[in-house]
Amino acid sequence: MNKSLAAILAVTLAASLSPLAAATYDNNEFQRKSRAYTEMAANAYDEGDYAGAVEYAREAERNAELSAAFIQGMIARADAEKTLYAARTRLAWAKGIKADVYFPAAVASATVSIDSAAAAFAAESWPEAKSSAQEALDALSAVKEIVPLPATWKVELWNPSRDCLWTIAANPAVYGNPLMWEKLYEANRKNLKQPSNPNLLMPGMILTIPSIKGEYREGLYDRARKYEPLSSQTKP
Repeated sequence: MNKSLAAILAVTLAASLSPLAAATYDNNEFQRKSRAYTEMAANAYDEGDYAGAVEYAREAERNAELSAAFIQGMIARADAEKTLYAARTRLAWAKGIKADVYFPAAVASATVSIDSAAAAFAAESWPEAKSSAQEALDALSAVKEIVPLPATWKVELWNPSRDCLWTIAANPAVYGNPLMWEKLYEANRKNLKQPSNPNLLMPGMILTIPSIKGEYREGLYDRARKYEPLSSQTKP
């Protein structure tokens, strides 16, 4: 009988001192009760009250298990909260660089996932909240800051720019394809000095660069700025 009681007390003491108890949340109600019952069980055992020792030991073990579950829940909550915060921060950054224009599918997906994560967090479904928040981060992982493609082009002197509809259309920031010169011609025909002559571009005139693939364009072409090609900026 004494050996059995000793075994119960040993197991109970081990449970009450679980590695989980070393976490930030170890000083919780259940852990305090477990320690108190463990002490009571030890005292009862020393006094020969074996029945009382067994009862106290069981209560200590039960509260130790409740403490472990509580700690695991708090750790899961903290992980979910941290991931959700990261997702919201990333989405705010993405919107700040117009990702809703360049990466609309990613932003839309992330927004839905964050809403789901927030709802799950409010319902205290920590694993689901973390999973949904991580989905938002994954959706936004491909988002990067992009310089807007030019919407207009200022024609310069033939030397040294060689500006003509053919070379302008061939520019990667425009269409990356010289055969698209007719698109520029159609959009700017009325503003040409000789509307019937696409080869006559006057220095200083501003050409409109129409969107052809839903790409976002803004501002005047800057020859000193590095643009990513049209192919990398089309909408998903």
